[in-house]
Amino acid sequence: MSATKFVKPASVHSRILVPGRYHRQPVISRLVSRYDLTVNIKAASLTLDSQSDGWFDLELSGNPQKLTNSLSYLQGLGVNLVQLAIANQIQATDNSLAFPDSAYKLSPKDSAWLTDRWQEQFQQWMSLGQTNRLRLQLCVLKTYYEQPVISKLVSRYGLTVNITSAILQPDSQDDGWFDLDLWGRTKQLYSSLSYLEKLGLPIWLDLSSVYGDR
Repeated sequence: MSATKFVKPASVHSRILVPGRYHRQPVISRLVSRYDLTVNIKAASLTLDSQSDGWFDLELSGNPQKLTNSLSYLQGLGVNLVQLAIANQIQATDNSLAFPDSAYKLSPKDSAWLTDRWQEQFQQWMSLGQTNRLRLQLCVLKTYYEQPVISKLVSRYGLTVNITSAILQPDSQDDGWFDLDLWGRTKQLYSSLSYLEKLGLPIWLDLSSVYGDR
């Protein structure tokens, strides 16, 4: 019996522009669940309810063929690949986009308080009868700049994750802020929040999600 041929993982760096009509679609989550990629968000700017393009600087790693397929998927959606770097060679370039003002800087005291409070909020969420959808704001501390934190919510816990708003300065200058819409079973959601707590990342649950979109 022949051994399975080992395929060396490849890595792609790309800035993508996401049209306003896809802001409520879990585009990045699908890169993980559908193509088995690891996705690290290196910078991001996305405004909730805005019709203008959002953008993400992504580091994609995985099977070379699946990487190619994932880029074709993005292009099929009309997601513009502004910069695409493969093996340190720039394949396409465009003018750099200006980055918005820095997000609110969280004090260590506030960070610890938020980290400890999520379980109380989760119990409130459960008591209101919601079992498969949870909205939250996540602060990705700059010390985790090189870690694919959001990608692991998909690959490790089987969640569908939609990023509805994001601000992350490039080169780990500041903490990143993400508004996330999570879909999954209650146990999966709880486990994912426990994972974020173990990392020491502040999270704030949005209990208004139990009443639907507003």
